[in-house]
Amino acid sequence: MPNQQIESAAVTRLASVSPKLLSRKLRVAGWLLHHDTETSTIMIHDGADALLVDVSLCLSPYTPSPWLRESRTIVMVLGYLEPCEKALTLPVLPAHAPIVDVNPRLILRAIVAEEARDLDMALWNRAIQAQEECDARRATFAEE
Repeated sequence: MPNQQIESAAVTRLASVSPKLLSRKLRVAGWLLHHDTETSTIMIHDGADALLVDVSLCLSPYTPSPWLRESRTIVMVLGYLEPCEKALTLPVLPAHAPIVDVNPRLILRAIVAEEARDLDMALWNRAIQAQEECDARRATFAEE
């Protein structure tokens, strides 16, 4: 009988998203910075770190998603990080938007995207950073 276990997502800070995580299933969170209805992409950010997310698979045109119209709402996304052969066109952001660093050759193909209004982003980042530090120490001990 084949393994029917669902692949779990790696909980990841936006600051840690890089090409090293390609093809991995990730769970990320950030503030909604931009929504492009034509391409069904959103840009989320946390501080200076930003990520483009394809939400075409998880949002229905028949079900309203009012959070997409709310600037600075917190969004949690689950999906697969994929490369883009051609750099994606970055959106023109409003003058009051924060300056962010986004890799136009990476996109998260979302399978779930939801508003996470009550998520404490500072706590989210501290918890993930603590887990990353613990994993790094565990790897160091394993090498010894």
